[in-house]
Amino acid sequence: MIYYLNKGNIPTIPSLHDCVVKKVDIKQDLLTFFFEDNISARESIKCHQPEAKSLIVKIHLLDDFDTFELKDYKTPLCNDTYAHIDNKQLCKKAKEGCLEYLYHYIGYESIIIKLFCDTYICLDVRADYIEFEWIM
Repeated sequence: MIYYLNKGNIPTIPSLHDCVVKKVDIKQDLLTFFFEDNISARESIKCHQPEAKSLIVKIHLLDDFDTFELKDYKTPLCNDTYAHIDNKQLCKKAKEGCLEYLYHYIGYESIIIKLFCDTYICLDVRADYIEFEWIM
């Protein structure tokens, strides 16, 4: 399924809350997330694709994207400090097996993705489409 971020209406993209990302691949104009096996065991997936074994999400990039990591958590209400990190760190964290997809925000040619791996990670991405490839 392809979701276009540059057409008339902004699409509603399925939530991938709590799904584990086992690999991240960054090529010239493509950011790809490879998700865990047995993904349909997750509550957020059961209602979308109850028979899915796994999922590959491809984000077609319009530009370089930025990755930020929470470095200093002071209080629940204010003064969190995020630091810019190299995108390759994202690939490394996924290889270590601890990268969890929390949620995303969609806008015109934009997706902001919140992940977790010992701390919060935020991706700010300019994209024109997102492709969900369900592995059955």
